[in-house]
Amino acid sequence: MNGVQAPAWCRWRRGTSAVLVVAPHGGRREPVPPVPGGTHNTGRGRKVNDLHTADLAEELADTLDAALIVNPALDRNRLDLNRISQVTARAGWFLALIEALVDEILAQHPHAELLFVHGWNVIQPKCDVGIGQSLADANGAYACAEALTVSPGYATGRLDGFRTACAAAGIATTYGVRYPARHPNNLLQLFRPGAACPQMPLRLAAWTASRRIEAVQLELGVPVRWPGAYRRGFLGAALAAFNGAPAHDRDTRDRSPLTAPASARLEQQHDEPVSPSASLQLYDPRAAIALTARVDRTGAQAAGRLLVFLGRERLALFIGEELQRGRQLSEGPHFTTTPHGFRMRFDGAALAGDDGGLYWDLEQAFAASNLCAVKADLSFRRQLAGDYGVAEGWIDVDGARHGIRAQAFARHAVLSGSPGVWSSQLTLSAAFGPQRALRVRHEFPGSGALRELTLSGEVSEPLPPPLAIRFDGDGYTPTRIVIGNDTLVCEPHTRMAITRPLPPHRQGRVTFGAARFIRAGGEEGFGFYEYARALM
Repeated sequence: MNGVQAPAWCRWRRGTSAVLVVAPHGGRREPVPPVPGGTHNTGRGRKVNDLHTADLAEELADTLDAALIVNPALDRNRLDLNRISQVTARAGWFLALIEALVDEILAQHPHAELLFVHGWNVIQPKCDVGIGQSLADANGAYACAEALTVSPGYATGRLDGFRTACAAAGIATTYGVRYPARHPNNLLQLFRPGAACPQMPLRLAAWTASRRIEAVQLELGVPVRWPGAYRRGFLGAALAAFNGAPAHDRDTRDRSPLTAPASARLEQQHDEPVSPSASLQLYDPRAAIALTARVDRTGAQAAGRLLVFLGRERLALFIGEELQRGRQLSEGPHFTTTPHGFRMRFDGAALAGDDGGLYWDLEQAFAASNLCAVKADLSFRRQLAGDYGVAEGWIDVDGARHGIRAQAFARHAVLSGSPGVWSSQLTLSAAFGPQRALRVRHEFPGSGALRELTLSGEVSEPLPPPLAIRFDGDGYTPTRIVIGNDTLVCEPHTRMAITRPLPPHRQGRVTFGAARFIRAGGEEGFGFYEYARALM
């Protein structure tokens, strides 16, 4: 096109509408491999590519009869097409291609609309619209017009119409709450009137200065990108909002509040929310199902996690967050108080996969997973200490419902405790019926403790030596844990392997899951193990 030489891995085409769809991070990277000698290359600093944005962008362009530029192959860690510094230094063809396609659009339309499609790795049906600033609503655009990559009228017209259409599809849309696109090196900043970039093609700069380009960054949650109902809903919302000429300056100040999704409506009932944080861990050996769920609230923000282990291999994961003050965590676990404990409910999308060991490399785990629907309704009743009791209810995965009755813990122990510089850490939570439970914690270098909960109270004592851990060959995944010459034996049944930041400025490889426990004398119990090892 007019002498533009795009690399072979880039896919592009012309369109007939005023829209240009761009997916800069649709490539993939190789898995981060183990390093010989027992340590790991954690891939620290390597970013996750925006999975499914390449194929979604092509489908969006088809839906809108739009022009298209897609990176479907190249790892963003090799070339980041959303960074001005990298594009101007190493990919001048990218801006030239954008300029050529915008030129064709402006020959037929008064304005060009650029939609940059990105990924947000929350497993919630969300879309965060980046236009240069964080806004509570579209009308806030008038107060900061010079900082935006769209005109205020475009925000209150086109974008708020898009927000309404997304809400009808069950997709929550915000304005730059997580990704406002205001970083000086974000490519979207080139399309802010008054932006100074000597490498910006002259015609692109002129069109931007005259407000003939409206540029938008769409950060899409996992359910919106993966094939399924939310993705179809997103495409339908985009067709409703971006088809035809923009409707500028539509007043939205008197618009009725958006209808809350079903999971959010759970919080609007009369139950008292558990605050500020809550969690639940259980393993039902009869159903061969384990569940961990938690919500953490810090100030105005909330984060939620839910993990279901199905048998020994399969698992389903939810990750969510809420960043706006006064908002409840949407699509996440909801904890409400009851006279003798609490109730935990969940109704939302999750990612299902067959190998929890992949999660230490998030991109590889997500790429190997499919969307599933998870519902849960569990009541926890305290029996011994405040964090131990029994959970009853059900868990449903893709329509298969499983009745649950199991001993449970109402407190997680993921890398909690001493902030000291340890090289390995072990925590165990073992349930032995309604009258007895054990908690174990050990750090090396350091010490360990065994805490026993009974009807008579709580007893804590030093961990009896020796501690022996058998691994599966990688040095990170326990297959058998023995404390004190068979005082307590742990046999892991499931696993998830992740990496976590550790103080000071370190990383840790953590493997955790459900397990069978055996006490001296043959008493059997079930619960959870967690083994962490610092990566130097």
